[in-house]
Amino acid sequence: MAKFKVRLTHVPRDPTFPRADDALGEHLWSMLSEKLEAGVPRPALFTFFPEAVQIVDVPPLLVPGVDLHHAFSAFASQPQAEAMAALGVMVRRQHNKVIGQFAVAFIEWPDGRWWSCSRPLDAAGQPLDGAEEDVQRAVDGAPKPGGLGAWFRRARFEGITLKLEGELVN
Repeated sequence: MAKFKVRLTHVPRDPTFPRADDALGEHLWSMLSEKLEAGVPRPALFTFFPEAVQIVDVPPLLVPGVDLHHAFSAFASQPQAEAMAALGVMVRRQHNKVIGQFAVAFIEWPDGRWWSCSRPLDAAGQPLDGAEEDVQRAVDGAPKPGGLGAWFRRARFEGITLKLEGELVN
């Protein structure tokens, strides 16, 4: 059993986090875009429940010995999880070659649907001039971005569960 320490924040699931796929995606993309204006934002994982949103600060999981996809799948295993989203700046590779860094918002639902928006960034982490946002969705038949998602499926297939321990701080 893997153990790791993370910071969790819980906020109410109010109308700012809509349930419609595109509306939720657009809201999360706007949140990420606003944070980019201040510099490269810390990556975050969001788990959406009927009444709350759980936000995980991802950098503590980016250490040797922690399988990030396994950790994300553990969060997907939580009862009543309706969707999960990863937001941040990610490096994309093609055939083991770095092709650039991108701002990415990716959402996945337990039934396998997903929504993604990305935009290429320059070396300083700012949107490239002239580059546009690229929205892709499973419902349009687009291929899922590599290295993202399948968290709910993996949690079910491998029997992954999450046990949270620690203090609640408000």
